[in-house]
Amino acid sequence: MNNPLFRWLRGRFDLVHDMADPADIVANVEEGVSFRGTNLWVLMFAILVASVGLNVNSTAVIIGAMLISPLMGPIVGIGFGAATVEVDLVRRGLKNLLIAAGISLLISTLYFRLTPLTDAGSELLARTQPTAWDVLIALFGGAAGAVGLTRRSRGNTIPGVAIATALMPPLCTAGYGLATAHWGYFLGALYLFFINSVFISLATFLVARLLPLPRHTFVSPQRARRVQLTIWALALLTSIPSVYLGARIVQRTVFAHNAQQFVDEQLNLPGTFVVTRRIEADARTINVLLSGETLTRAQLLAARSQLARYRLPDARLTVRQGLAQLDSADAQTMRNSLLEDVRSRNEQTLAGYDTRLAQLQQVLTQADNPAVTGLPTGPALLKEIQVEHPAVRQLGLSRLVRPAADSLRADTAVVVSLRTAGTLPAPEQQRLRQWLTLRAGGKRTVEVLLSPAPDK
Repeated sequence: MNNPLFRWLRGRFDLVHDMADPADIVANVEEGVSFRGTNLWVLMFAILVASVGLNVNSTAVIIGAMLISPLMGPIVGIGFGAATVEVDLVRRGLKNLLIAAGISLLISTLYFRLTPLTDAGSELLARTQPTAWDVLIALFGGAAGAVGLTRRSRGNTIPGVAIATALMPPLCTAGYGLATAHWGYFLGALYLFFINSVFISLATFLVARLLPLPRHTFVSPQRARRVQLTIWALALLTSIPSVYLGARIVQRTVFAHNAQQFVDEQLNLPGTFVVTRRIEADARTINVLLSGETLTRAQLLAARSQLARYRLPDARLTVRQGLAQLDSADAQTMRNSLLEDVRSRNEQTLAGYDTRLAQLQQVLTQADNPAVTGLPTGPALLKEIQVEHPAVRQLGLSRLVRPAADSLRADTAVVVSLRTAGTLPAPEQQRLRQWLTLRAGGKRTVEVLLSPAPDK
């Protein structure tokens, strides 16, 4: 085709010009499929790191586990083997994937049986309900990984795919479900792992089919076709339930958002306060406890008539008024809300500490900066001082910030701390102070602290 636009697009999106040698690609895939020696030890350490991260609810630790996990190797091998019709590679990939998954489940289950921390944090709960979005992440992430694997220079594609597709945390979550007998967590996490595995394999299969890679030939073409159709069948069977789960989560999110908006605008009236609100999207119920001025029957009817406007026509609204209506569920809701507020405030406080620490670190790094102090660096200044004052043994530089107070404006002083052999005479101390002020340019306040060095 001679169309200039087509030629430009083909040149821009061409995947062949920087493709690695097919023999090197096959060698990389074969190396990742094998699970013995180094790969096996790295897998076990990654499982423990991911389990600890889920246990303490640390996103950074979980990301670290994903980066070092070798779980993608067998999954990519299955898709690559299906694309190149290498049945032996597919078999070995499936075998090693089952071995890796079994070891991961065993070690994570043992960890969660032994750890004293048994609460499920948000990072762990996030791996118990797979959705259609997980299918898309696995598909697009797997495609990016397959493209990166077939390049001469892989760059940072493979680590990024390892983070995006998150193969290790679901297996560790399944181990938590086994250890604590939370079968819903166990099945949900295993299903998420299955989704990721199937769609990474599918993406690898599609990318490998687009590239000019040598394919194994069979005496029987029907056998080759069966291998490829199996990948498509597994992908279809896996995606149908995940689409249903994704649609349900979207529905629950929309219901909860609309219900929150309804309560804030229709029931949170002047003189009346919402104490608790219990919104259950699956049951489509809104249960509210109010305090303060009692709403009249006419006001409640007017509020109910507005449900349809908030796209809540079939929602069941229950309004209880007065703290005498407080029940145990309200108490639990208030407790959770209080804990969430405390957690949020702690996070804000810690963020403030981090900001302040960064500022202090910046001040410390600038304390010895000639552009800031007007003086040479510490070692150079010490040599200059020792020419006239050989009794000076040590020197330290820092800055002192004096905030504005009353009629005094803010000021920054340079503090020079000196240790001397013995006590300097008063005239010599005066000359030293005058010299340091002059050496700093005469525009900065220089404070000199003198202290005798301790006797040895």
